Amino acid sequence: MKKNILILLVISTVLLSCSKDEGEGGRSSISGTVTGIEISVAQAESTVIITIPGDEIKNQDFILLNTPDANENYALWFRNTSEIVSPPNFLERSLIQIDYTKTTSTNIDIATSIESALNLISENPFTVSRINDIITVTCNTKGTVADGDNGISNLGVDVTTQGENQITLQSGAFADEDVFIIYGDNDDIADDNLKTNYDGTFKFTNLRKGSYTIFAYSKDESAIDKPLTPIFVSTDISGNEEANVGTISIEKK
Repeated sequence: MKKNILILLVISTVLLSCSKDEGEGGRSSISGTVTGIEISVAQAESTVIITIPGDEIKNQDFILLNTPDANENYALWFRNTSEIVSPPNFLERSLIQIDYTKTTSTNIDIATSIESALNLISENPFTVSRINDIITVTCNTKGTVADGDNGISNLGVDVTTQGENQITLQSGAFADEDVFIIYGDNDDIADDNLKTNYDGTFKFTNLRKGSYTIFAYSKDESAIDKPLTPIFVSTDISGNEEANVGTISIEKK
């Protein structure tokens, strides 16, 4: 009787060791390559203007605002309504006149006048918002822009978001990229992961036969709710073999 029990225990152990469940413990492997493109997305230039009272502004003071289009650059110049003065000469800029009264115009009055004048530009190059004496001017076109300047005025002009063109940072194989593997098809939780080689290749080894899912992440930092998107590929291993899932293409921006 004891001999029979021992034989059953040995058989059970052998059967367990030969489990067909996916995972480590076999002689198979899954390889592939991660490639794709990483870009720096275009940005729209945003500039803050902090205004001052009329008695701190001089006739013909000006500030400069620009857009990605070289033909759509502007000079905001200040005209004291109590004086007669000619507009400044800017050959390659559109002039925007800001009227003020030196003795009575407050900084909020000046800000309101700038807001109104910018909103009247027919080409609609900017989106303008104002909180008290602080105006935010954002280009409606993304791309590299020469920074705004307070010219010869005492108004505060500061770039808060730098305008940028879209730039390709890398294209092709992704080195040192995380790749994940899921054993079986009962869930979508990663069971293991590794890093790609210098040439974007990867290889999961010591796997048993069964179904496997491999994935890497695409990344979009502008998608606040879901910045990471898994890119899945699946394969089955039927025995001791070297499976290849080909190329996983990802995108980062």
